[in-house]
Amino acid sequence: MESRGYFYGGFATYLNILLNGLTLGRFLWLEGRVRGGVFRNWLRRFRYRPQNFYKPKTEAELIYAIQNSTDLRFFGSGHSFNEGVVADTTLVSLDDYTGVVAEDPVNKRLTVRAGTRMRKIVKLLLDRGWAFEALPSHDAQSIAGILSTDVHGTGRNWGFVSGLVHELKVIDGQGVPHTVGPADDLFKAVVGGVGAAGVISEVTVQAVERFNVEQKFEISDLAYVENNLDYLLNNNDHFSLYLFPFSDKCQISTWNKTTKSRSFLGSVQEFIAISFDALLAAWFGNLIAYTGLLQRLSSMAYGIKRGTDLVMESNKAFNRSIYHLHQELEFTVPYKDTIQRCKDFVDLYETMYHQKRLPYALFEVRFTPAGHTRTFIGAGRDDKSTWIDLVLCDSHRFEDYYAAAEALIKQIGARPHLGKYCRDLTKADLQNVHGQHFTDFLQVVQQHDPQQKFRNALIKRLM
Repeated sequence: MESRGYFYGGFATYLNILLNGLTLGRFLWLEGRVRGGVFRNWLRRFRYRPQNFYKPKTEAELIYAIQNSTDLRFFGSGHSFNEGVVADTTLVSLDDYTGVVAEDPVNKRLTVRAGTRMRKIVKLLLDRGWAFEALPSHDAQSIAGILSTDVHGTGRNWGFVSGLVHELKVIDGQGVPHTVGPADDLFKAVVGGVGAAGVISEVTVQAVERFNVEQKFEISDLAYVENNLDYLLNNNDHFSLYLFPFSDKCQISTWNKTTKSRSFLGSVQEFIAISFDALLAAWFGNLIAYTGLLQRLSSMAYGIKRGTDLVMESNKAFNRSIYHLHQELEFTVPYKDTIQRCKDFVDLYETMYHQKRLPYALFEVRFTPAGHTRTFIGAGRDDKSTWIDLVLCDSHRFEDYYAAAEALIKQIGARPHLGKYCRDLTKADLQNVHGQHFTDFLQVVQQHDPQQKFRNALIKRLM
């Protein structure tokens, strides 16, 4: 893997913020796209020229691409941290396969094509006076990409975008469309199945009346969180944490539905805050990490960090643009093990930092409730789960920490998020953590893709 230095990450982050600001949020430089016949994912880590490239606008063109290819992979925004976006022969972009197919005003349901980005769907809902009940944090991904990796948010009673889906249309490896609901095996196989069982063609989402959210970010003592974790989760609609190495401080993030009026220029304040944090991580955080000052300065830096308290339209609070050039490795552990497992991975980073001078890191911790049955191999299936996301600057030696972290993940039996970095995972590892659900998943894959058209290097390694 190409080694990247301190300045590359800093300038890439700065350019992404600058271009997004100048276009008033219409353009993100760090998104996957094909230019001049060459594909690059959002990180520019996976760059190649596919032998064949399709950009369908209709379902008929989508089916033609499947039926006339020996193997193929699809992408929306290319917001992937692994080789799932790398096609052996044929690459298909869903960028033109977008827009509304149908709407049901009585039940507040909207059907959209698979390539429609989340930020566009949000606007389509708002135009109708609707909103998503909740959302994950990133707004650039396509709805098909979100579901194919079973992307989650965080909350006491809410966890997954797939929980807001009423119905899917899926095209299998033989080019046959299937309309499926949450109880169907094919639905469960494509949600979290990283495209192995079929291509999501259309999505019918369930909306609610639009509403405002009060979003609070505050710095707290880590000891307070450890002693009050249940209280914080149970007394907020949505709750997450940021943990920091070499620090007794952490960030508490909460989102609660409110009838309060929106903050003046709340979206502008949010853009400034997110941009500042991204630049701080890319430039200052990585600088003190590589100069060996992270342990000395970390607690002091987070001790003076200020929080925010904003009331915004729900989507503005839940969704945001990701500017920082970074890597992510994410997995779930049982909720009861939250504190111990967080300590395990922070301690691992701190130990390796002294040995190898790792890049800057932070640890995002989110929570999903029990009862998620809309997936076979999604990491949050069934159990009340804690998601630990190991976020490192995309620069020298991040792979060293991730290699050790993946070994620890296997040792403790954590479930991996397959849209994130997962270089050392194998079929045996997925069988170990998912058991019969994984066996059932493979049977559905075989049934709907008997010619193995959707298998690339990642799918072959994992499945």
